[in-house]
Amino acid sequence: MFLEDSLDLVSKEKRKNESVKAAQKFAVAAVATVGVATGILFAPKSGKETREDLKEKAVNTVETIKDTVQKKAEAVKDSAADAAQKASNAIKDVHGKAEGVKKDIKGGFHDLKQDIHKTAENISNELN
Repeated sequence: MFLEDSLDLVSKEKRKNESVKAAQKFAVAAVATVGVATGILFAPKSGKETREDLKEKAVNTVETIKDTVQKKAEAVKDSAADAAQKASNAIKDVHGKAEGVKKDIKGGFHDLKQDIHKTAENISNELN
């Protein structure tokens, strides 16, 4: 129960930290957007030039977002694959250790059986 509670607490803290980081990133993006928009609106350019600049910046922003999302998706995919590989390795390791213990028990049983047989034989010889 303690372990479960500890893991749950760690998970909640991690989610909280991720939420805070996401909120901070959003705030930075919002402030940057407001700054760019303010700069563009007060710049001494014609409407056509301003629209072209806005369009170019919007395209660049979309491309940046696409790249970021793709990188994050790849990171999540890699992380999931790594976790799956580690779990698989752990299962194989446990299986291998279980087989080793099984062999040790069989060997010990065989040795014990031989010792009992020898002891019984020695007792039989002493009684005769």
